[in-house]
Order: sequence, then structure tokens, then C-alpha cells
Amino acid sequence: MIGQHSLKVVVMKVSDKLILLIGPILVLFPISPWHMPFVGRDSGVFLYIGWRILNGELPYRDVWDHKPPVIFYIDALGLALTKQTRWGVWMIEAVGLLIATFVGYRLLRRVFGKIPALLSSVLWTLTLVFVIEGGNFTTEYTLPLQFLALYLFFTAYNTEKSIWRWFLLGMIGAVAFFTKQTAIGIWLAITIFLIVDRLRSNRVGNLIRELLLLSLGALPVFVFIVLFFVAHDAFWPFWDASFRYNFVYVTVITNISDRLLPLTYGIHPLTNVGLFQFGVAGYFLALIFLFYNRDAVKSWIPLLIVGLIDFPVELVLISSSGWYYGHYYMILLPVLALFSGFLFWVLFHSMSYWQMGKVAQCLMAVSLIIVFVWSALPEYRYVLTVTKYADPLEVVDYIDTHTSSDDYVLLWGAESSINYFSRRRSPTRFVYQYPLYVSTYVTEDMILSFLNDVISHKPCYIIDTKNHKAPMFDFPIQSDVISAKIELLKSQYQYVEDLNGWSIYKRVE
Repeated sequence: MIGQHSLKVVVMKVSDKLILLIGPILVLFPISPWHMPFVGRDSGVFLYIGWRILNGELPYRDVWDHKPPVIFYIDALGLALTKQTRWGVWMIEAVGLLIATFVGYRLLRRVFGKIPALLSSVLWTLTLVFVIEGGNFTTEYTLPLQFLALYLFFTAYNTEKSIWRWFLLGMIGAVAFFTKQTAIGIWLAITIFLIVDRLRSNRVGNLIRELLLLSLGALPVFVFIVLFFVAHDAFWPFWDASFRYNFVYVTVITNISDRLLPLTYGIHPLTNVGLFQFGVAGYFLALIFLFYNRDAVKSWIPLLIVGLIDFPVELVLISSSGWYYGHYYMILLPVLALFSGFLFWVLFHSMSYWQMGKVAQCLMAVSLIIVFVWSALPEYRYVLTVTKYADPLEVVDYIDTHTSSDDYVLLWGAESSINYFSRRRSPTRFVYQYPLYVSTYVTEDMILSFLNDVISHKPCYIIDTKNHKAPMFDFPIQSDVISAKIELLKSQYQYVEDLNGWSIYKRVE
């Protein structure tokens, strides 16, 4: 009997780990280099900057982008691991997602038990299929940090001697901030909770200690990044791109109805399998328990309150720009997983109360997993099709055939992925030209710097990608000097042909 019981325990543990392992692999398979030959715009610029970092260049100073710096060095590390192929980046994605899955599961199991934790983990992992959008996004890399933050807070709050946990919590919060500024909702929620909780219970000393440890944890990351760019004479380009431009970016949309679109259209991908519905239901159930049945959730109250604060904070941060790209909503997955887990706990706790046996509960859990997976299958098949046939690779082949590795090629628009895949440098740090068309950000000097770089580096080809956000030569600022530079460039290039709807211009002496 002892042997059979031990075998049963081992099988249950293996089944847990197997499900948690299979989920991330299935999610990441469609975006693996083996299946997906090309990448989207954001991933393309990250890969390009990572490639240029490995060749001695620096973000912001030598290559312009408005994301904080962590993503560029993640891609540089991934490219370095596998001889500058995407496989290294994909492996980092896989490791990050596995960490997020297992840390999240461990937290949820510790709080709600095995079955609710497993169901919630399967649910949020499947939902990732709908918002990952080709992968290699900043919000994807913050997922393990967010789950780890919730885990560290839960264990630190319930432990007297927890100095290292608060310190580490602050440190990973700073890393999350320099990965995606709007991904710090959990840390904001924790800070708000600590201030209110400690002041209400008259424990000011604890509050000062905890906030100090959080700050001391964040400080080394802030200092290192600032000093790094100062030492490389790139602090102001770093500040201008990743902070000043982002402030302009979030103030472009002024219409109130447009600002609310992220709260309506944007959440749709989260509803496809039911995570958003389960999470919101769990959110309101948690409110009911906190007001009417606190004893049932006494040991979880701090974590639940942090989640209750975090959810609206995340919605505000997501909608701050007015845009509603699917990958923005990855930052909601941890808090929705938390409240989905709570909902499942209520469900299975009720089943125990109604004296439904373990077999019935296991059958219910298996049935729910089957329903979740079945609901995700249509979109999963669609993603498999879309990622496999994503294509400007014909343009890459054209560049490979007609240029050498030392030549420059300018993609006019926002297609720096072409530069990465063809391994051809952009002649300017504005590898894509969106910032040059933001009237509240761009200056005449920036446009002239761009034009002078193109003129001096003499790219073999200029390819007009017909991007309406960056019309060729049609800048929002015009002057005699800018017009003269444009006319000079026009005289140096002649139209060759159209390829994939893009116009190719070749340099002529």
C-alpha cells in the first residue's frame, strides 16, 4: 500500500510539471524560428539593435528606439548565444515563460491549492497565445518578474526576517521599469498597500524599513544604467528617446473616447479562452469575501488587496497611450491569474462543502482544462498559419543578391527587421523614421542629422515601404536647408522596380 501511495504521489507531481512544461512550449512553438521565418516590427528593431550592440554600437546614441534598454541587451545576449540567429532569443523567451509559469503556479498552489493553481496556470498560459503577437516583446520579458514580485511580496509580508525579499523585490521592479515603464503596476500596488496598511496599523517603523529596502534594491539598477550611458556619452540620447519621446507618445491622443478604446476593444483577446471573465468574477468575489467573510481568506488578505489595487492600476497604465496593441495586455496576465485562481478555489471549496469527492473534483478539473484547450484551438491554428507565411523575405533575398555585407541599405518606414535579416546596416541611427514625423517631438536638427547621415553613408538602396506614418521625404518640418538636402538625395537615386508593394531606389553616381 505504501508503495502504491508513493507511486501515486510521484505520478501526480510529474503530471503537474508535465502540464506546466507543455503549455509554454505549445505557446512558443508558432513563434519559433523553425516555424516563423520572419518577425514583426518591434521584434525586428530589437533584433537589429541587439545585432548592432554585438558590433560595438550603443542604443540611442547609434541606433534610435524609444524602449528602455533591457530589451536590447536581452536580444544581444540571445544573438550572442547562437551565432546571431534568432534561436538564442527564442530560448530566452522560453526560459522566461517557464520561470513565469512555475513561479506563478507555486504561488497559486501555496495560496489556493493544487487544482485551482493548475487550472489558473493553464488558463493564463493559453491566453498568452492571443496576445503574444509573434513574441520578443518587452511585456513578455516582464512576466516572470511580475509573478516573482507577487511571490516575494506574499512570502515577505508573512515573514518577520525578510530583508533580502524586500531588497530583491525592489531590484526586479527596477529591471521591469527599464524593460517597460508601464509594467510596474504590481510594484505600485504593493507600495500603495504598504503605505495604507502600515499607517492604519500604526507601524510606521515597518513602513520606513520596507520602503527603504525596496528603494535600496532598485537603486543599484538605476545607478548602473545611468552611469553606463553617461560613461558612453549617451545619457541625453537615452533620456530623450526612452523618456521624452514616450511622454510625447502618450499625449498624442487627446480625445477621451479614443483614450477609452484600450478598455473596450483592447481586452477582447483576453476573453477568448475566458481568463478575463474568470479573473473579473474572481476580482468581485474577492471583494465580497473581504467585506463579508474575511476569516475564510485571512492569510491571503494582503495578496488579495494588492491584486485588487493592481488590476485598475494596470488598466490605467495600459490605456495611458491610447493605443491597444495586443501585447500590451500581457501585463494583465499575472493579476488575472491570481483572481482566476481565487475563483477556482471558491468553486472547488464549495464542491468539498457539498461533499463531492476527490474523483468528482478531478473530473471537473480535467473537463475545464479540455474546455480551455478546445476554446484556444481555432486561434492557435490561425496563429500557426499567420506566423508561418509572414513574408517580406523576398526583399531580403533581393538585398542579399544585389549588395555586399559592407553596404548600407535604408528602409524608409519602420521595417528594420529587413536590415537584421539581410545583415545590412542602416546609414542612420533612425533605423526607422517614426520619430521624425512626430511634430511635437522632432526638430529641424534631427531631420538634418538623418538626411546628412544618409548622404554621407551613401546607401546602395533606399526602399520606400509606403508607410503612411512615414511618407518618403514629406517631413512635418520644412526649411530651405531640408529641401536642399532632399533634392540632393533625389538626384542621387533612381527608381528601379516595385517589390512586394515597396519601391526600390538605387544609388547612381
